[in-house]
Amino acid sequence: MTKVTVDAGACGFRSGITANKEDRRSVRIEIESDCDSVAELGEKLKDLGLLGLGDVLGKGTNGNRILATGMNTLSHSGCPVLSAIIKVCEVELGLNIPCPVRIEFQEEPKQSD
Repeated sequence: MTKVTVDAGACGFRSGITANKEDRRSVRIEIESDCDSVAELGEKLKDLGLLGLGDVLGKGTNGNRILATGMNTLSHSGCPVLSAIIKVCEVELGLNIPCPVRIEFQEEPKQSD
């Protein structure tokens, strides 16, 4: 079992994502979230059942059910939860290592007019 917590940023919503390996090539996802859209995504992914390698590694919404479901469910296209779901699956399947991911905004000096 691999778990992550996502603090999504300005919205203030927090989500917990768990991936459970079912066999060498598939996982089940569980999501708990304060965000209604993310919670709905969790239910839809649960309904899909087992997610295989193509769902984790596939490119684009045609080859990746996680991406397709997320893009059709999440109300904000910049939500970091979708990326976190894929990362937690990669780690659970042994395709990646558990390593922190961060997005940091850099302040640029303001220019006077």
